[in-house]
Amino acid sequence: MYIRTRDEALLYLAEILDLPDRRDQLTQATVCTLLCLEVEPRLLLADCQALLLEGGLATLRARRRDVLGTARELPPLLRDPESEPLFEEVASSLDAIHFSGLIREIFPDLRADRWQIARTLLLYETGVRAQIVAAVRARGNPVILRAAREAVEGMIQVLRPAWIDRLGAIRTACLEALKSEVGVERDQLHETAEQLFELFALWDHRAAELLEAIDGDDALAGRQIATLREMAAVARSLEAEPPPPPPDQIRDVA
Repeated sequence: MYIRTRDEALLYLAEILDLPDRRDQLTQATVCTLLCLEVEPRLLLADCQALLLEGGLATLRARRRDVLGTARELPPLLRDPESEPLFEEVASSLDAIHFSGLIREIFPDLRADRWQIARTLLLYETGVRAQIVAAVRARGNPVILRAAREAVEGMIQVLRPAWIDRLGAIRTACLEALKSEVGVERDQLHETAEQLFELFALWDHRAAELLEAIDGDDALAGRQIATLREMAAVARSLEAEPPPPPPDQIRDVA
């Protein structure tokens, strides 16, 4: 038994979610992930396992704390205890942005930008997870899928920020800050700037602080952007985990 497509992965995931015992769910999810022949269904199942079965964002936060707690030497940015809340905010933002791809996989017709989806997951994680589970268990039932998608869209609309008419100002500030930095590849400039924009857009207080700086102190705005970029680089350095072994190493499991 091998899994070759996204649809096959979702069918197996629906069966896993129907299991009454969480330990059995985790065991079967791990086995199914290892039995994926293609990268796409393997990543889909791995993300579903992390978000739906292993505690989601809270578990990822705990793993980061464990990594930092056992590190021989903390990165320079994290040696000041006062930097920890900002670091965790940035790291959780990156986690949510990553999972926004999974949410789009489950709801391909979702009408929202990536930052809006990630913002909603950060603030309404339990509700979003419940709708993902309902959609997967629906096994393609269009009525249930539409209802679940509309529920997520409703959460997104509730979280529409008051500063949404100034999205362009935040995007422009991030882009201009990157243009003056050494080492930023020109062909990746806009993509990198969009990633920085998302780190501000996911949190109202962070967006408001940057907008205030944009209006009155360009140097302060530049420092805020540089700090979040450095924090994101540190968070990404902690993310690397070995991928699941390829199927030819798990013949016995099949």
